[in-house]
Amino acid sequence: MTRLVRVELARFFARVLLWCVAVGLVLVSGLIVVEAWRSSAPPSEAQIAEAQGYYQDNLADWQANHEQYEADCLEQIQQAKDNGDDTTGWTCDNPAPTLENFINANPPFAEQGANKLSALAIPLVLGPSLMAVSFIAAEFATGAISNWLTFAPRRNRVYWSKVVAAVLGVVPAVLVATAVAAVGIWLAYRSHGTIGDLGPHGYRPYVDTSLRLVALGLGFAAGAAALAFLLRHTAAVLGVVIGWAVVWEGVIGSAIAGMRPYTLTFDIAAWVQGGASYYVEECTRQDGGEVSCVGVEQVLHMTQAGWQLAGVVVALVLVAWAVFRRRDVA
Repeated sequence: MTRLVRVELARFFARVLLWCVAVGLVLVSGLIVVEAWRSSAPPSEAQIAEAQGYYQDNLADWQANHEQYEADCLEQIQQAKDNGDDTTGWTCDNPAPTLENFINANPPFAEQGANKLSALAIPLVLGPSLMAVSFIAAEFATGAISNWLTFAPRRNRVYWSKVVAAVLGVVPAVLVATAVAAVGIWLAYRSHGTIGDLGPHGYRPYVDTSLRLVALGLGFAAGAAALAFLLRHTAAVLGVVIGWAVVWEGVIGSAIAGMRPYTLTFDIAAWVQGGASYYVEECTRQDGGEVSCVGVEQVLHMTQAGWQLAGVVVALVLVAWAVFRRRDVA
């Protein structure tokens, strides 16, 4: 088995297309770092000077008129009450403006670092999946799988060696892409001095996000390899994926709010971000017969999302294994 995996890995790394996809994945990581560099920059001196001007104008206006503004506001609230309007939550608080109100300061790394890194999730799903599908589907398209079975007639060993090789083959690309993005984003914020208060957990949430991204890429590579064993052609795999994305992820996931936790895109977001929320509309009939609907927040926890994604991958791998054992490869 180990010898077969070594042979499959050699064949994997001999494919030029897979190297191109790997390089493209790293380039995408670089683009994410560039965006982090741009968004982590503090306001320039010109922007601060402009903000100072707006601040001074608004402060002077507040000092001269805030009492009148408050009186007008209280009068409007009283008029609304007299008209029978609901004024719950209305307030006339009008504190003095501060310079921070006029400076468009970007959130620090402590608040946005993990979110910036999460942008790598979809590329880490698509890139390794494409590499795994291309590797397996080429075996069927060229007829190499038939020849290979004459030298290694045990289908179980052939199947598992190819799936393992597809996963191990994408490891360097996944690790490098994740490392480039994770370290690059941190360096971008650090160079601008906008790390911020990391809190008691320090960098642990950021590192955990990086590890979950790696697991995501490797898991989808395994699932994609299994799907390629089932469909045998890259075009067929792409067709099924596009159909799934349109029907389940797009139409059903958008039309039925309760189905969102069972879509891959939402599960990916919840897994990478440590959880994700969505809203389900709940309607009740009032005393007067009118129907009142409110959105109730629901949370998909990271653990549940991870188990659901793992379940999809394991199911694909096992079904493909069972089919490959009995199906004609010609």
